[in-house]
Amino acid sequence: MKISKIFLSVIAMVVFAGAAAGQDPVPLYPDNYKVLLENDRVRVLDFKLKKGAKEEFHAHPAAVTYVLAPFKIRFTFPDGSTRIREAKAGDVLSGDALIHASENIGDTDAHGLLIEMKDAARSLPSDLDLLTAITFIRGPEGSEQDLLTELLSTTAPTRAEPGNLRYDLYQSPTHKNYFMRLEVWRNPQALEDHKMLPHLKTSFERRKNKGWMTEITTWKRVPDGTTPR
Repeated sequence: MKISKIFLSVIAMVVFAGAAAGQDPVPLYPDNYKVLLENDRVRVLDFKLKKGAKEEFHAHPAAVTYVLAPFKIRFTFPDGSTRIREAKAGDVLSGDALIHASENIGDTDAHGLLIEMKDAARSLPSDLDLLTAITFIRGPEGSEQDLLTELLSTTAPTRAEPGNLRYDLYQSPTHKNYFMRLEVWRNPQALEDHKMLPHLKTSFERRKNKGWMTEITTWKRVPDGTTPR
């Protein structure tokens, strides 16, 4: 079984993950976000998230939230960490620009007004800047535990890099010695900087010495409405 065949089975997931990571939630979730006002300085959104509903990764600029109904929401961030935020009606919350996924784990529908700051929005990565990298790693049969340990050793330091937005490891359910790494970077330079860091160079050297194969491919999102050439 060649790595290219594994690639075909995961490409749909990869395209979505790379595209959604830096996207505006309004077109992604039109039932959850309604634009009430927009000018060159702010955008005001009416936000709702039904009980039990989820949103995949998307981006927000710095914003102030006025809570209209109590909520309990679990946020998941690109580094894999989570945080639960609870609020009651009348609370006023502020936050910096971020990328997250969310899930309403409370007993009520969440509802609030979200006032986004336009100047801060410029600091978020755009779809045109983002770079998705798909890395396939393969070791001999029976080496999967050593390979897994090696690959997991780079996760924490890589997620701490300012240019990284996503860094997740997957293992084939049928070929345990086949792994795939899904990465999303703010821009191509962020990936090049990553390759030069000591922890990754050391990992590559160890893989090479053990005869493990590494194959990396990079991808750019094609925006909707692009004219074919």
